[in-house]
Amino acid sequence: MTGMASAAAGTPLVFQREQGWICSKQWDLTLIIGSAILVPLPLIFALLAQVTGWMTQQQAIDAINIAVAALIGGPHLFSTVTVTFLNGSFLKRRPLYAACSLILPIIVVYLGVYHYASLINFFFAWASLHVLHQIIYLSDCYRAQMPSPDPTWSRLIDYGLILTGLYPIGLYKMALGQFHVGGVILPYPDGLRGMYLPQLMGVIFAFFLLAWVWKTTQEAREGRMSTPKTMLLGVASLVSFCLPMGSNLDVLFQGYNTWHSFQYLFLLWVINRLRYQRGEIDNPLVLYLVRKQSMVPYYLSFLAATGVLVILTLIVRALTPLSPDQSYFIVVLSILLMHYYFDHFLFTRTEWLR
Repeated sequence: MTGMASAAAGTPLVFQREQGWICSKQWDLTLIIGSAILVPLPLIFALLAQVTGWMTQQQAIDAINIAVAALIGGPHLFSTVTVTFLNGSFLKRRPLYAACSLILPIIVVYLGVYHYASLINFFFAWASLHVLHQIIYLSDCYRAQMPSPDPTWSRLIDYGLILTGLYPIGLYKMALGQFHVGGVILPYPDGLRGMYLPQLMGVIFAFFLLAWVWKTTQEAREGRMSTPKTMLLGVASLVSFCLPMGSNLDVLFQGYNTWHSFQYLFLLWVINRLRYQRGEIDNPLVLYLVRKQSMVPYYLSFLAATGVLVILTLIVRALTPLSPDQSYFIVVLSILLMHYYFDHFLFTRTEWLR
């Protein structure tokens, strides 16, 4: 953790970019790849709370959800505004795309009040794809740093590996009715039980894993292997496959969310620093935050925005008959799904890291 703190504080690293890395070897290994060490922390906290009797299981889950949302989840999703609503050139080029995002909070409120279980199912499906899409984007950023372009078939193997690791055991747990998120058991339609989807996904994942190992071995022999991309895919695949093995999936999901949010927050910081260097920032607030040598004001501004979100959640809880889970998810998902929506644009822009 000391290494993470020093790398995060070392803003000058942004100006010392190394070929083949998003920023530099130390920065990437600490904040993008090595930050996978954060994944088991929520689970460890929940286990300690259970063993010591300090909290009930539900109290531990609530504490983890609040801590992750407040300290890293909220700041990471609010940082998206620096390249969307606080980016004049983006709004001019894609006004309809930006305007359509405002429909999402309306949908969230309606589903949260009248079809809460459907909202949670929709959220989890999109969330899992969003987390994996970020890994794909990071792999593309490393691929863009390679001296020669990757063939299409090579990219497809990488993408297949990333997109399939989470689902063999995840679908199996869903089929057993053991996947709880937001107080809801994610359903597994009876019509799918005869299709043996967990086993099918296991075979598909095994195929992509073996193909990736073979491909990577060939690239290493020929001197074409991207070391950071290989490390990222290896770590992400291990996390995706093993994570659903635990019993407390609410907590395990927050572990993946913590790593994802941590990566994203520092990724956006680098993107904005590079935009600043190129003179592409046209918003005074963003300019003020990213031209500083310290990331602290940048982070604190989004932490304050998260505080407003917490207050709004408490207001909804106090003034409506909604349950605590409903109040939390209606408020948070109104912003979070907009973040997902905009990232489908962001995660195609590897040129921002050129």
